Amino acid sequence: MNTPVFILINRNCCQGKGWKKWNAVRDQVLKRLPGAEEVVTENADEMHSRLSGIVKENDESRIISAGGDGSIHALINALLDSGQNSKHIVGAIGLGSSNDFLKPFKTFIGDVPVRVNTSAPPVYQDAGKIGYTDANGIERQKYFIVNASVGVTAEGNWHFNHPGFILKWLKKNNTSAAITFAALKAIFTYRNKTVIARFNGDEKSIVVSNINLLKIPYVAGSLHYKQPILPDDGKLGVNMCVDMSRIELFKTLLQLERGNFAASEKRLSAMVNCFELSSSSPLVFECDGETSQSSSIKISVAPKAIRLLAS
Repeated sequence: MNTPVFILINRNCCQGKGWKKWNAVRDQVLKRLPGAEEVVTENADEMHSRLSGIVKENDESRIISAGGDGSIHALINALLDSGQNSKHIVGAIGLGSSNDFLKPFKTFIGDVPVRVNTSAPPVYQDAGKIGYTDANGIERQKYFIVNASVGVTAEGNWHFNHPGFILKWLKKNNTSAAITFAALKAIFTYRNKTVIARFNGDEKSIVVSNINLLKIPYVAGSLHYKQPILPDDGKLGVNMCVDMSRIELFKTLLQLERGNFAASEKRLSAMVNCFELSSSSPLVFECDGETSQSSSIKISVAPKAIRLLAS
């Protein structure tokens, strides 16, 4: 019996352009994946509900996210929450704005990056896991497949997800400019915060300007690190900007366009399997572009938690 293939389509991704993007490549995708079932969803809640049905009705399947990084984030979280992640294989069709999960892009259908190779053996991917206490004192958990952040990057994602008039227009017309605008707005409005960080057996008080925790070295758009993080090495790459001025943060932003994050007194990098932060007031943190708040955050690795289709 052939393993069933489901394509979960987020028609509203990429500021509402997802459905148009999907229709532009639909015939080519279905030719590549004959017999695949299209599952059209309007939002993450509907996707979670439809995925629950797929998992319940199929002992194994190939589940392909057709959307952006938020869509693959929602799929990974729903699958890991179900406890059935070992029985299903995940793929992706990049209909989003940045599609960091699929970088570096290797395979395209039309001009859309994809990971839909069902003939090659699947590969394993670690997931990052964030445990945190929400505003109501409830312990919660999220997973990420690309990266997580605290500080300016997280604030930039918050601005990107809650755009004003200018940013909303940029998101519809120029994704790279929108990402840069959100980053600059975050830099010029962000205030450094003192936190307690615990990692690699050490505890220190640091003044946080930015922290990126990587499972994939691409942060947003062309911003990236050259840290040697691997998909299944059981580690997270940590990169911290400490007590930086706005000018120093701006220079770091420009340098990350080229993947340059040279170590210095204010730039710290490490490889960790666990990273904890605590603060006297709530911090905005981000995972795969989705933002939340907490004053107590523990980030670890779920090793080889996901099986992925080959590129």
